[in-house]
Amino acid sequence: MASTNKDQITLSSSPIFISTENLRTILTHQTLINHIQSNLPKASTFLQTPIRQHYNLSPSSSLLLMPSWSSTPSFPYIGVKLVTHFPENSSQNLPGVQGSYVLFNSTTGQTLASMDSTELTLYRTSCVSGLASKHLARDDSEILVMVGAGALAPHLIKAHFSARPSLKRVFIWNRTVEKAKTLAKKLSESDEFPLSGLSFEGCGNLG
Repeated sequence: MASTNKDQITLSSSPIFISTENLRTILTHQTLINHIQSNLPKASTFLQTPIRQHYNLSPSSSLLLMPSWSSTPSFPYIGVKLVTHFPENSSQNLPGVQGSYVLFNSTTGQTLASMDSTELTLYRTSCVSGLASKHLARDDSEILVMVGAGALAPHLIKAHFSARPSLKRVFIWNRTVEKAKTLAKKLSESDEFPLSGLSFEGCGNLG
């Protein structure tokens, strides 16, 4: 797995831009689950995370700000997730929700890095869910039911399989059954689950 050198980021004279493709190279669901499990309890004692700020830009569009910062010198960072919501973008074939995550040095205020917040959120959300299943699901769990076939679904499946490698079958349900079947076929043909024997099935009825 590729890694980002902490000192290199801190001492860089110009901010680093981490593309979506680079994020996918740097992060894996297994390592992120392990990282969250090891560090979240400790980090929760010194991270300040105020309530999300919501600003209406127009009757239909909005700006969301989600800041967080460390209160300890040993972890000198400020992070801000910025998200715009423009639902009418669909008429221009553009995403309705877009965003960036910006990392600052909390000692100097220097901008260190920026990255796509959508991809980062997909990893974080799915890995927190996978970590929960690691603690709450049975050790011998073999079946996963995925409700929904959107952008988060593949990440959730990968995270839960990382946490529960005993899984053998994944049922994907979606209101539009064709989307569920398309995702099941895509995952079946991908190299994300080598030698796992994991099977995927898209369905419109879980009864």
